[in-house]
Amino acid sequence: MSNLRFVADVHVSPLTVTALKLQGYDIVRSTDLLPATAADAEILEFARVDGRIVVTQDLDFSMLVALSK
Repeated sequence: MSNLRFVADVHVSPLTVTALKLQGYDIVRSTDLLPATAADAEILEFARVDGRIVVTQDLDFSMLVALSK
């Protein structure tokens, strides 16, 4: 399996995360490591520090990434 690591935003179903884990993906839900009320910017910072790719359905993330360069 790939060495890519993922973090799923709160909007991604826990069932999806479980299915991806069963397929061998290194994925965690943001709510497993951060408060459920964590802001998008906090999730992005966690992903950056932990070397993970954010999986989300939230369109705000693309704006945050663009603004942060």
